[in-house]
Amino acid sequence: NGVLFWGSSPSSVPFQGGIKCVGNPVIRSVLMNAGGSPSGSDCTGSYDFAFTRAYAASFGLQAGDVVYSQFWYRDPPDPSHTGLTDATAFFICD
Repeated sequence: NGVLFWGSSPSSVPFQGGIKCVGNPVIRSVLMNAGGSPSGSDCTGSYDFAFTRAYAASFGLQAGDVVYSQFWYRDPPDPSHTGLTDATAFFICD
């Protein structure tokens, strides 16, 4: 399980064994399942999130705004039991 979190500012701070690249305040998506193998730790799952025009508008985002995002997920074998993906930054376009 995991969530996408995003915000309007970058960051670079240690967070549960990784680096949190999204500045506060963050907005979290609904809980998602990566759909990987139910047994073993083979990392076959993946996450995706439809950051639609309607979704962006519901948070007051406009063309030209920059969004910083990153997935946070449960990772039982890791000492912190969580993980962070690489981060992305993207512009809201018209």
